[in-house]
Amino acid sequence: MCQAHSTECTFPCADNGYIPRKSPGNASGRIAKNNSVARTRASLTTPQLIPDPAERGEDLIEIGEPHTETTGALQGFSRIPTGVNQETDHQNERAEGLSHLAGVIPEAEDDSSHIVSPAIADDNEILESYICAIPAARRHLSRTGPSSKRSIRPVRFNVVPRRPLGVTANQSLAAAKCEIIEKYIEPEIDEYLNLFFQKANPCFPIFDEALFRSTYSSEKGRMSPALLCSLYANSLVYWRSSPRLRSGRAPDIRFIWNQANEALNSELFLSPGISTVMSILLNVCGRPSTSMFGNGGMVGTAVALSNALGLNRDPSGWSISPLERSLRIRIWWLVVVHDRWCSLAYGTPLQVHRSQYDVPLPSVAGLCQASASSYEKEAASIFVAFVSLTDVLARYLEYVYYVSKDSNTSELSPANLEHLINDWEESLDDDIRLLVLRGTNLGGPGAANLRLGYLAIKLLLRRIQLDLNKPATEDVDRVPPFYLQAQRAAEDIAQLIQELDEPQLRGFWVPVHAFSINSAMMFLLRSGLRMRHLNRNIPLRTARDMITKLQAHSQNFGWDLADNCLAHCSDLVEIIALNNPQVNTDQSISEFPYFSDDLEIDLSGLDDLFLGITGFSDGFNL
Repeated sequence: MCQAHSTECTFPCADNGYIPRKSPGNASGRIAKNNSVARTRASLTTPQLIPDPAERGEDLIEIGEPHTETTGALQGFSRIPTGVNQETDHQNERAEGLSHLAGVIPEAEDDSSHIVSPAIADDNEILESYICAIPAARRHLSRTGPSSKRSIRPVRFNVVPRRPLGVTANQSLAAAKCEIIEKYIEPEIDEYLNLFFQKANPCFPIFDEALFRSTYSSEKGRMSPALLCSLYANSLVYWRSSPRLRSGRAPDIRFIWNQANEALNSELFLSPGISTVMSILLNVCGRPSTSMFGNGGMVGTAVALSNALGLNRDPSGWSISPLERSLRIRIWWLVVVHDRWCSLAYGTPLQVHRSQYDVPLPSVAGLCQASASSYEKEAASIFVAFVSLTDVLARYLEYVYYVSKDSNTSELSPANLEHLINDWEESLDDDIRLLVLRGTNLGGPGAANLRLGYLAIKLLLRRIQLDLNKPATEDVDRVPPFYLQAQRAAEDIAQLIQELDEPQLRGFWVPVHAFSINSAMMFLLRSGLRMRHLNRNIPLRTARDMITKLQAHSQNFGWDLADNCLAHCSDLVEIIALNNPQVNTDQSISEFPYFSDDLEIDLSGLDDLFLGITGFSDGFNL
């Protein structure tokens, strides 16, 4: 406009937070025009609580090492100019709240921040001296601190289009799906939200509950429809825990999940961001889990998006609010948790490698405010222990998926692998340690889930130790080293299943733990077949009792984690038990009248019975 009217180009007065700046020529006029458009767009979408220092003509202050300028993804609060110390406390609190809600309320702008490849990030050092005086350029090339002071890869962000070329910001499909779900669960929407924040969120903290509820009540229309859809669907599995809901009709969980999936896919195509990553976390953690391919693909998408958004880098020294810093750390580790447990359950290699992120483990202090209740602090402690346990799982999975001839696993030994889990056990405080090792106080939020995860990793460790100590020649009369320890680990899982009661069964569970139950059952059957000629076959008897208990859990409490094992193993246990008098009963004979008492099982043909069952492909090697 200044160029068109041949007038002097100026910025607003200093009284309004800006200083005048003259434009000597057409180039500066174009810059002023671009900045005017950018400021207008920002004012219509995201409040600018801290003005851009490039627009104010002020120098940047290095706060910590490094600081960041991730315009867009970090809501513009990462650049702290001189003179901002006079901002009011109200503005600071508002800035912190809005930056934290970056994952709940999607960005409305057409552009978003995308991390720059570390291979070219250092080019900023050369270009920065030239572009620092060009405000428009600064929006497209961001820095986090001088690379000369850093011993690791620098973090840079660039501004890229949010949507595919030719696609407009149309969220009608996701919004329509959200409306369908809300109409379906009305008038009990608040009850389902309460269930989610009572059962799921404390154990798997995706949201800050207070800020979510505040935003939901005042700015629900701006929230991500896909995120809301996934939240509603995630809460449905707990409906039996509500006296008000269980007195009515059962919700059609599958229908709701189908609507939520369509909303998520729509947002993923149109405008992916942190809200999309959070929606994927809710989706993959949703129960009942029915799609290995779908969940595995979603986890891969979440990993890719997280890397693109820079969630894999440590934000501890960035100039962002503590709330946003906590959000980024928490979301990254939730993605890592899903990646590693899905890797164990689905038989697919890890997608997140330990050498490619530097995000610190979450802490109880970072998850809970000082005024948090004892319940919230207990839930946070159990969650932090589960995350650190997942870090141990990654070390074991690296061996499981080692296939390259060039890789070096010489440092791996049964003793070294044992030290990993032992060191983790010793790092726990007394209450969590007793919970993990002895199974005490399983009524805590997420406690039973943590205990099952620990036992599943112990069983995996014993399997690896067995693999590392395979005998040169097979001797059916000689029990290999670690075999009995592996059998004990499987029996411990069966014992835990026996001890679960209604509050625990209706509490929080990572759905892929269903495969941990399968893994224990497979090893019990493997041990039972090995001992089939002995007078006392404890593994087969334990497997039989475990199936009986899983059936009771499924029928009485709708425990969906039992379904996978029942579908694949219940008939198999009965068939094997028929040929073993030690575990045979009159009831089993009446259930299978077409089998005779002298049935002989051809073990060479049993492989066909185990096709598709994770963890049994090597069942008869030892």
